[in-house]
Amino acid sequence: MKKERWISGFVGAAAGALVVGGVWFGTYAAHGGGSVVAMVGKTPITRQELAQQSEAYAGSAMLEELIANALIEQAAAKQHVTATNAEINQQLTAIEMQNGITSDAQLNSLLAQNHMTKAQFLNQIRDNILASKLAEAQVHVTDKQIASYYKQNASMFTVPETRKIAIIAVKTKADAEKALTEIQSGTPFASVAKSVSIDAATRSKGGLLGTFSLDELKAGDPAIASTAFALKAGAVSDPVKVQGGYDIVQCQAITPQHVEPLSAVRSQIIQAIKQQNAESETKLVAQLAKSADIRILDPSYEAVLTAIKNPTST
Repeated sequence: MKKERWISGFVGAAAGALVVGGVWFGTYAAHGGGSVVAMVGKTPITRQELAQQSEAYAGSAMLEELIANALIEQAAAKQHVTATNAEINQQLTAIEMQNGITSDAQLNSLLAQNHMTKAQFLNQIRDNILASKLAEAQVHVTDKQIASYYKQNASMFTVPETRKIAIIAVKTKADAEKALTEIQSGTPFASVAKSVSIDAATRSKGGLLGTFSLDELKAGDPAIASTAFALKAGAVSDPVKVQGGYDIVQCQAITPQHVEPLSAVRSQIIQAIKQQNAESETKLVAQLAKSADIRILDPSYEAVLTAIKNPTST
């Protein structure tokens, strides 16, 4: 079973697919497109379906893939396991990022090189998700495992210190000093921000910029970050030179670094343990095949069933 690797690295399969596809379509044309080559329960697998997969595999490997898909889909239906559109789209986004795909046009072009439509590709992703869920469902996670994982991976659940920040943005240092004097005289920071700030995004909110960790704030403006994280809660800074003018920064609240409680991350830990211990898709399919009604009707593919039930690799 190579589908998982192919899905994540499908871009490189194009050249081979073109050659394999040409050979297989010739075979398909010679035998006709309507005959059934295998049955998985009541699900027929036709020679036409076999041919439609020729861009990635040929012959026995293609039939093995189709049988595996049928086994996964039947098991998922029986166990009420589904793959949501959100899960499929999330997986697609990850694949696009891994392969440097930045537009639908680029994705469609690469799929076309593999003689595949986007709908077919999304269906492969769907089957991959179903297989993962079926395998993970077989893993029993104990409280002891959860506690151990939480202890050994404390850094994963550590939340850095964050600060709730507000700003007043003005054009000149004189404007900033005037605003600061007004604040020091007792006028609320938010009132001054609404009155004089030139930052449209924060002015109507009394200058509220948001809550950030030091690294998050540094990514936006290092000067504001260093100033904000030097303030005590409730304190207001002197004017800070920034691109386009000056800012006055207020630290409204500080949330110290902390480790999330086990109760808050329990489901996340369970999922991680399941993923670590789940059988591979190859082993899952072999397990499903041994209890399924699979009949190979074309003698030239008799070895496929043996290969599915007794995989040599994971």
